[in-house]
Amino acid sequence: MTHPAPIYPLALKHGDKVGIISPAGWHDMNKLAPAIKWLSQFFEVVIHDQNILRYGQFAGTHQQRANALHDYFKDDSIRAIFCTRGGNGAVHLLDLLDYDLIQSNPKILIGFSNITTLLNAIHAKTGLVTFHGPVLVSVPNQIKPEWQHHMIDVLMGKANSVAINSTGEVNARLFGGNLSDMQTLIGTPYAPDLKNAILMFEDTNEHTSRYDRMAGHMKQAGWLNKLSGILLGEFLNSLESSNPFGFTIEDIMRDNAPNTPLITGAPIGHGDNLCTLPIGGEINIQNNMLTFPALK
Repeated sequence: MTHPAPIYPLALKHGDKVGIISPAGWHDMNKLAPAIKWLSQFFEVVIHDQNILRYGQFAGTHQQRANALHDYFKDDSIRAIFCTRGGNGAVHLLDLLDYDLIQSNPKILIGFSNITTLLNAIHAKTGLVTFHGPVLVSVPNQIKPEWQHHMIDVLMGKANSVAINSTGEVNARLFGGNLSDMQTLIGTPYAPDLKNAILMFEDTNEHTSRYDRMAGHMKQAGWLNKLSGILLGEFLNSLESSNPFGFTIEDIMRDNAPNTPLITGAPIGHGDNLCTLPIGGEINIQNNMLTFPALK
């Protein structure tokens, strides 16, 4: 597989219509009223009927969730698609999606956590640059206000950078997101081409030893030996057994990718730091700043 040519969606304007779907886990929409009210300051918000469906932990069956995504990609009045939450189940949509439809109707798709699989797979199959950033359960009370505004500014083409602690220089396409979910793409036709790319990772509530297993799997699959860099965010609430693993996530990545530049401390994760970054887009890291093309 080679990199498809990146297709950047159009920037949002104040008052544009944006759609809300749940491609993975189910969430009580009543509890999202504050987030929807907050988003409505900037855009006209429409909520797909699929959001209230429930199928186990999922927000409807796999086909119902795929259909909701199709509905909003083919609706010309919808300029961007926001996800309610991550959770589980996005991987089941990958072989149900109409990638020709998505490619023919490029628009903003944003989310993180379990949505990682969709963001990377859709880019791999279509070239559409997607966005790793907040889901509705992250706003307005979880992530810091600066990152809420960063998301709005990036999607409106008013921001294209984030401060980062790195004195090195890297210029490459960006992929990744949640480590556990990114691992699920190994061996599938939905994995992006990682040659000379930057992979970013974050995760939460998992045993450190399992992060090592995931990284080892990526190494054995050839994912970590052809990168231009690895960008590490936050790994919150990492768990230990009675027999501590003894290594940090930085140790794990250096062990599995010893020749790849490692950049740590990126403001991405499941806590209160979550910047918005383009999946499949070109990024440049230089002089403690990460930049990317602004949407137009």
